[in-house]
Amino acid sequence: MNDEIEMIRDAVARFLETSGGLDPARKAHDGSYDAGLWTALQDNLQLAGLTLPEAAGGLDMGLSALVPVAAELGRVLAPLPFVSTLGVAAAVLSGAEDAAGLLDAISEGRTRVALANWDAKTVTATTGADGWRLNGDCGLIPDGGAVDKLLVLARDEDGVAVFVLPAAAAQPVESFDPTQPAARLALSGTPAKARIAISVTALEQALAEARVALAAEAAGAARGVFDLTRAYIDERKQFGRSIASFQAIKHRIAALFVKLNALDALVAGAAEALDAGDPIGRGEALTAWATARELQSEIAAEAIQLHGGVGATWEYPPHMFFKRARAQAQLAGRSGTAFASVGTDLLEGRLSAVPEVADTPFRREVRDWLGSHLTGRFEAIIDRGHAGDGDTEVALRKEWEREMARGGWVGMGLPVSVGGRGLSVADQVAFHEEYARVGGPGHMGHIGEGLVAPTLLAHGSEDQKARFLPGILKGETFWAQGYSEPGAGSDLAAVRTRARRCPETGDWLVSGQKTWTSLAHVSDWIFVLARAEEGSVGRKGLIFLLMPLDQPGIECRQIRQINGGAEFNEVFFDEARAKACDAIGDVGDGWTVAMSLLGFERGISTLGQQMTFARELDHVIEVAREGGDGPALAERLGRAWSELRAMRHGALRMLQAQADNSAGAEILGYKLEWSEWHRALGDLAMDALGAQALGWSEDPMRQRLQHLYLFSRADTIYGGTSEIQLNIIAEQGLGMPREPRGGK
Repeated sequence: MNDEIEMIRDAVARFLETSGGLDPARKAHDGSYDAGLWTALQDNLQLAGLTLPEAAGGLDMGLSALVPVAAELGRVLAPLPFVSTLGVAAAVLSGAEDAAGLLDAISEGRTRVALANWDAKTVTATTGADGWRLNGDCGLIPDGGAVDKLLVLARDEDGVAVFVLPAAAAQPVESFDPTQPAARLALSGTPAKARIAISVTALEQALAEARVALAAEAAGAARGVFDLTRAYIDERKQFGRSIASFQAIKHRIAALFVKLNALDALVAGAAEALDAGDPIGRGEALTAWATARELQSEIAAEAIQLHGGVGATWEYPPHMFFKRARAQAQLAGRSGTAFASVGTDLLEGRLSAVPEVADTPFRREVRDWLGSHLTGRFEAIIDRGHAGDGDTEVALRKEWEREMARGGWVGMGLPVSVGGRGLSVADQVAFHEEYARVGGPGHMGHIGEGLVAPTLLAHGSEDQKARFLPGILKGETFWAQGYSEPGAGSDLAAVRTRARRCPETGDWLVSGQKTWTSLAHVSDWIFVLARAEEGSVGRKGLIFLLMPLDQPGIECRQIRQINGGAEFNEVFFDEARAKACDAIGDVGDGWTVAMSLLGFERGISTLGQQMTFARELDHVIEVAREGGDGPALAERLGRAWSELRAMRHGALRMLQAQADNSAGAEILGYKLEWSEWHRALGDLAMDALGAQALGWSEDPMRQRLQHLYLFSRADTIYGGTSEIQLNIIAEQGLGMPREPRGGK
C-alpha cells in the first residue's frame, strides 16, 4: 500500500465515521435505506472512478487501490452499492469492447450498476427484427434494489456478451441483509438494447477482479465485527473480572486474529497479482473470495456467542454482520467448490504448488552456483536435513556449510563491515527461495547465522563479535540453543538453570538442564539463558551466556523422536564454565537479549521455509495424482495451496513492516499459522498415500511424506505450543489481560 492509497483509505475511514459508522446500516435494518450515502461519498471523495481508465474519467489506480477502500466500507456494512458498481460491474465493463458511455457515467458517480449473473450459461440471447431478447433466470441480485442498471451475461450464437437492462426490469424482494437490497431478475423474452461483446479471457479476468473486490469487502466486515467484539469483551465483566482474561475467550480471539491477517494478506496478494497480469492471481482470487465468505460467517457467529445474550438481540450490532455473512455465502454457492476447482488445477498441472517468481540476474547467479555445487557427493543431501530429519548426514552437511561459505552464501544479510555481504532483503529472499526450490539441505548453521550472529550485532561487545562471527561466517562453528527446560515447557521465564560467579576467575559456573536442544550433540557452542541472581523469579535476574559444549560438566543425551530420528537433546550442566567475557549483557539483561534473539526467528528464512513447504505439497499432489485419489482430495489440496499462498503474502508484508519499523501484533501469529498448516499437510500426505502408508515406502519421496506426518505432530509443540502462541498473541499482541495467578 503506497502513500497515496493509504491516504485514500484513511479519507474513506474518516468519511464513514463522520457519516455515523454503523448508523446507516442500523437504519437500513429498521427499514430506512438511505441512498444519499452514495451521493455523499462521491461529492466528498469522488472515488467512483478509482479503478477506471483515465479515458473514462477514472483514476486508473488498479485493484490494489480498491481493496482497502472496499475493506473500510465492509467494516461498517456501508449500505451503498460501491463494490457492486466499481468492483464487480465496472470490472466486467472494463473488459468489454464497447462500454465507454456507461463507464463514463459510473466514473462521474451518475450511475450505479450491479452484475445480475456470474454465469453466462444461465441466460440466452437471441436477435430478430425487433432487436435482442433475453431468456433465463438470474435469481437474486445483491444490491439489485439499490442500483440504476443491471448487467446481464448471456450466450448467443457468437459467444458471450453483456447486455444492459434498467434496474426496473427486476422485482425487488425483502432482503435477508437490508444493507444490500436484493432484487430478482427472471427473463422471458425480455428486450435488450445493444450487445456488448466480451471475450472469454477478458470475462474470466474481470470476474477474478470482482471476486477480490468482494473478498476485500467481506474481510472488512469480518474485521469490523471482530473489533467491536474485542471492545465488548474488554468491558464485560463476569465472576468479578473481565471476560477477556478467560483463556477460552482469549484463544478464540487470537485464533480469529491470525485468520484475519492471513485473509488480508491473501486478498492484497491476489489484487497485486491481477494488477500485474500474473495468472496465479485468478486462483488466489477464487480462494480469497471463498475464504472471506467462510471467515466472515465464522467471526459473525462467534461475535454473537461472545456477546452472550445481548448478541442475539436487535439492539446490538452482531446480527447485522451475521445476516450480511449468510446472505453473501448463500448467493455465492458452496465455498468448497472453489477450493476443489483450484485443487483440480493442481492435479491436472494447470497450476503449480511451487510458486514461479520473476527472474532476475541475482536469481540466475544463485541457480547457477547451486547447479554446479549441489552435485556429486552433495546430491545425497538434497531435500535432507530439515525438521524431523535433522540428524541425517551431519558430516556431509557441515561440509556443505563450508562450501556455501566459500561461495559467499553465509551471512548474506550481515553488514560488510563484519564479513557479511550486506545484501538487500529482496536478494536474501531470492536466495532462500531458489535454495529451497532445488531441495537445498537443511542448514546446519542456521542457529549461528540466523540467531547468534544478529544477536551479537545487536547486543554483543566488539570482542565477542571479533571472536565468534568469523567461525559462523566460514561455516566452521555450529551452535545450539539452550532455552527450554524440563517441566517448564514453553514458559521460558520459569528458568531454573543456575549460574553462579566463580570468585577466583569471575567466570560463570552453570548447573541445570536444558531440553529439546536441536543438534546439541553435533554442535560446538550453545547459548544458555540462566538464573544468575539468587531469589529472582520470572524474567528478572537472568543472564545470557555463550558456552563451549566440549568441556567437563556438560553432557548431551539424544532424545529419540516419534519418527525414529534423534535430532533433539537433553543437555546437562554440572558446574560447566562460561567465561566472564562470554556473557552478553549483565545480570538482569538475559530476558531482553533472549527475546531479541527470538525476534530474529521471524526473518527472511521464512520464505525459504515456505518454498520447502511448497515442494512438500507438490509431492503430496504427485502421490494423489498417481494413486488416483486426487478428485477426492481436490478440495483439501486447494485449501492447502491457498493457505500457503496467504502465508507467503503475509511473510512478505511482515518483512516489509519490519524494514519500515511498523510491525504490529500480526507478526506474532506466524509460528501458529505455519505449524498448524504443516501438521495438516502431514495428515493430507497420509491420506494421499492411502493403503501404501501401512508399510514404510522404499521410495525416498514417499518415505519423506511418512516422516512428515509423524514429525509434523511436533510442529505445534516445539518453539512454543500452539496454546502458548495463542496466549502470546492475545496478551502481548492484542493487550488482553492475563489470567489471575496465585488464586487472585
